[in-house]
Amino acid sequence: MLVPDAEIVLEGFITAELTYEGPFVDITGTYDPIRRQHIIEITGMFTKPDFIYHGILPGGDEHKMLMGAPYEPKIYKAVAGVTEVKDVLLTKGGCGYLHAVIQIRKSTQGDGKNAIMAAFAAHTSLKHVVVVDEDIDPANPHEVEYAIATRVSGDKDIMALIVEHDLVSLDYTSDKTIVFSGRPSVSGIASQPLSLREGMNKFLKEIGITFRREPESGRPRSNKIDSQKDREQKSSGEYYYFKA
Repeated sequence: MLVPDAEIVLEGFITAELTYEGPFVDITGTYDPIRRQHIIEITGMFTKPDFIYHGILPGGDEHKMLMGAPYEPKIYKAVAGVTEVKDVLLTKGGCGYLHAVIQIRKSTQGDGKNAIMAAFAAHTSLKHVVVVDEDIDPANPHEVEYAIATRVSGDKDIMALIVEHDLVSLDYTSDKTIVFSGRPSVSGIASQPLSLREGMNKFLKEIGITFRREPESGRPRSNKIDSQKDREQKSSGEYYYFKA
């Protein structure tokens, strides 16, 4: 069945055969990796007599708009669940996809951080999120920069979310932790934000490993399983940096 308003209709099927595709230009203006994709076999093509073929320039504004457009309402809906949201913008400088500015009407001190957490949960490809008051226009980069320059206290208002497999890197860069647990591909549970010591203790206890600090360098080291220090830390409940 044809689509009456379509300019071009392609009929065919997706085969099981794979071939290399690309490279193509991503929204960042850089090349995407070459990937193996399924071959589509076209069995028929139907067009209007004077059909229009609309090509999209890779890495251009249309590409960015189409990538980001579905995520602005997703972010809006997620943030609306934690505070009153006025507007959401995926910025042009962030490729319309990677950076968000969120305008809220703040009622409590934690609304900004809650909005940031909700935004990252709704759009996992985000790299930076800026939350502004309702008197700041998210679409005006000068106003957004003004808000950052005059209303941000770095030690209180800036939050970095680090996803890292190296516990040493987490130790050096984090002051809060969220511990994830559950069954792979079945269920997952995220803890509330915990202090670094509390979160690391919780995580290390679950996997049965203890960490100590080297007295000279301060570098974290894992204890050998069932060593004297490992047993001492486990018996004391301190899986993270035993203090003699």
